[in-house]
Amino acid sequence: MLTHQGDVATARESACKKAFWRVVPVLFLSYVFCSMDRYNIAFAQLQLREARHMSDSVYGLGASLFFVTYVLFAVPANLLLKRWGARRLFFLIVLGWGLCSTSMLFIRTPAEFYLGRLALGAFEAGFYPGVIYYLATWFPQDRRSKAFAVFTSGVTVAGVIVGPLSGWIMTKFDSAAGLAGWQWVFLLEGVPSCVMSLVCLVLLRRGPADASWLSEQERHALCDTLERERSEAHVTQGGRAIVSLLRDSRIYLFALVYFCAVSGIYALGFWVPAIIRSYGVVTPLAIGLYSVIPWGLAAIGTILISRHSDRVQERRWHFSVVIFAGAAALALSTIPHLNFPTAMLLLSIGAISVTSSSPLFWAMPTALLSPQSAAGGVALINCLAVTSGIVMPFAVGLLKEMTGSFSPGLWLLAGTLCSGALILLAIVPGPESKRTQDYLMQSVGHPPSVTQAAEEG
Repeated sequence: MLTHQGDVATARESACKKAFWRVVPVLFLSYVFCSMDRYNIAFAQLQLREARHMSDSVYGLGASLFFVTYVLFAVPANLLLKRWGARRLFFLIVLGWGLCSTSMLFIRTPAEFYLGRLALGAFEAGFYPGVIYYLATWFPQDRRSKAFAVFTSGVTVAGVIVGPLSGWIMTKFDSAAGLAGWQWVFLLEGVPSCVMSLVCLVLLRRGPADASWLSEQERHALCDTLERERSEAHVTQGGRAIVSLLRDSRIYLFALVYFCAVSGIYALGFWVPAIIRSYGVVTPLAIGLYSVIPWGLAAIGTILISRHSDRVQERRWHFSVVIFAGAAALALSTIPHLNFPTAMLLLSIGAISVTSSSPLFWAMPTALLSPQSAAGGVALINCLAVTSGIVMPFAVGLLKEMTGSFSPGLWLLAGTLCSGALILLAIVPGPESKRTQDYLMQSVGHPPSVTQAAEEG
């Protein structure tokens, strides 16, 4: 019996390793290109706004409109994922956002700019929540965290790449073949997504049962483990599970917390290049290179903070402390006449804060969701929360246009971040309270690790 159990454990471990190298790199690269196509507008606008006579508020509104369709289409796309499978759906949406990003080179008016951002949001909507659900169909809970941590690092990797790449493209290709530098940014950064869609079509499979590269023993061991975890989740299934989620006030409170947290990601994602330019940096290439500093440090900080949280098994204060620190740094960055290194340091602390808060956050609410309801449940929290992307980039741009300074927008952002941390401290009991385990284990039974949370959120 022990030998048999050992054989099963070995087969399961082998299957997880194979799945990791077959599945995760495809999703990671897709997410890198997804993030590049979403945020390259932040660098293209350095030339685009002058070329097309767009104000700060017009640009901010265009950046925000992306999230209108992103919110509206996320849940329907996730439901299609269960019906069509990742191979077909990811092919269509990755191809769609690649074509949308490329077509942005043709925009002439604010209306066309708005339309392009709406279309891009519609195609990208199902990818992030879809991957959360898709990884849960491949990896057991004790292996999911690593897979999701690698996947979610795609956004920070894109943040490091998109700046210098976009700055180089705008400098090197400006006026080539009759196209402006910002037009080349959309073209050269949109085409890789179109190619990546074909990779998704060829390499992805619906789940372990369809993976021909797993041996029969590996396939059975992995499928049995996943099925056992699903059966151990004591949650009502089917339509009752959906009704239960919609009636659970904690879902909406967590969505409010995440709304506050990701407002920082979206605001900085679309405005960091302009903020760096306000520090006195002029050329697109220099702005792109300097943007590597906050996003590069954010990538490293997210991994270190998440690992520490996993090691000490604490989520509540890790999330709150990094949020408070980031809010304080962003507020201090508005002090007049700061020297450039100090301003960049404070901006980098803000970037580390907003980026690392996401995996810390998801370690808590994902414990409420069963594998059966994960596709709709995670998408519900995510969709409610990412409406901050509709509000915050536009608000920052509007305040900048009204006052001529980024300070009011950064104050608003700092206050929003602090509000999210305070709400989380209020709704999640501390470890000394018996309600903590009851609260987090009420629906599922085992709270996930932070890296797993990053995987699931």
